[in-house]
Amino acid sequence: MKAVHFGAGSIGRGFIADLLHDSGYEITLVDVNAQLNKQINQTHSYHLYVIEEKYQEKTIDRVKALSPVDEAAEVIQEIVSANILTTAVWADNLPKVAPMISEGLHQRFLQSKERINVLACENAMFNSEILKKEILKLGQLTEDQLEQVATFPNTAVDRMVLEDERAGEKVINIGVDFELVIERTKLADPTSLPIKGTEYTDHLVKYIERKLYIINCGHAWSGYMGAIKGYTLMSDIFADEQLVEATREVMGESADLLAKKYGFTKEDLDSYIDFAIRRFQTPGVVDTVSRVCRSPIRKLEPNERLVGPANQCEENQLKNDHLLEGIAAVFLFDDSEDQQSKELLAYVEEHGISDAVSHYTELPPEGSMHQAIVQKYQQLQKQKGER
Repeated sequence: MKAVHFGAGSIGRGFIADLLHDSGYEITLVDVNAQLNKQINQTHSYHLYVIEEKYQEKTIDRVKALSPVDEAAEVIQEIVSANILTTAVWADNLPKVAPMISEGLHQRFLQSKERINVLACENAMFNSEILKKEILKLGQLTEDQLEQVATFPNTAVDRMVLEDERAGEKVINIGVDFELVIERTKLADPTSLPIKGTEYTDHLVKYIERKLYIINCGHAWSGYMGAIKGYTLMSDIFADEQLVEATREVMGESADLLAKKYGFTKEDLDSYIDFAIRRFQTPGVVDTVSRVCRSPIRKLEPNERLVGPANQCEENQLKNDHLLEGIAAVFLFDDSEDQQSKELLAYVEEHGISDAVSHYTELPPEGSMHQAIVQKYQQLQKQKGER
């Protein structure tokens, strides 16, 4: 069996390709990093280190790497002959990989190849559908033709993966716990499960929202609030008892919503919150605030990790005070290396915070949530100025 995976970063090598390997696939990684590709192709393998098992080494073999720039023809042929196609390129980059995936699927269509599962393993709601829409925008395949050659089950993904270097080799440190949930009903064959060790469900949305509205929400919230306090490392934020307790409370707001919507038990959600908090309290784990908080504009979208649960809590008459504070904190995130951070700060400076809240969150200015965010922004701005 052959798998093609776009994106050889930390999630790609440390999570998705790891599961593909354990499921028996030969893997082709597609990535623009020439140095990393060369390293992988020297031995057709790479190494992972399991953090909770004293960094025990795990070798991923039967793998090769191709450049989508210099080896495009080979990538297309790999897609044509693949049994599964996956991505982990960061949701914002799906439009960039769509043309090559479209060409590969077009060739499969011309050759009457069997239908293939295409799984976008990105931290975004309905991630595979995003990729499908980007492919259809290109016009190379009609919707009917694409339906004949590929299916796009959505996924929910989570694992602690941290890039590292050992003896001059780029490696990934991985957490032993992970979650990959796949939409069973959209599989090419719902009776044939393509990846081992994962969970398959007919009700993916509740798992997507649990991941996005508890783990991603809580980590983003702690990152943006920690940045206001001057923290640059997530481990330092999660050593601050006050911030840890506040993070637990914001996750609790989302958990109350999920319990009401989907019937998750309090015990299950409390355990899930503990799992999310332990991540940055694991000894030796170093992750940056800039990475966790990157692309702040996308994280302010209406269905995303902060605005989404805040909106739904409001609709269900549930507490959302901490969530609103987190939304306000996003507008103060200042990272000169992050294009979205620069754009966001410039918009606030030119148009004011009230207009910025409306523009990026789509919350109407007359609403109580909008007004609360503006008020909290002013309070946090003062705190940041006093630091």
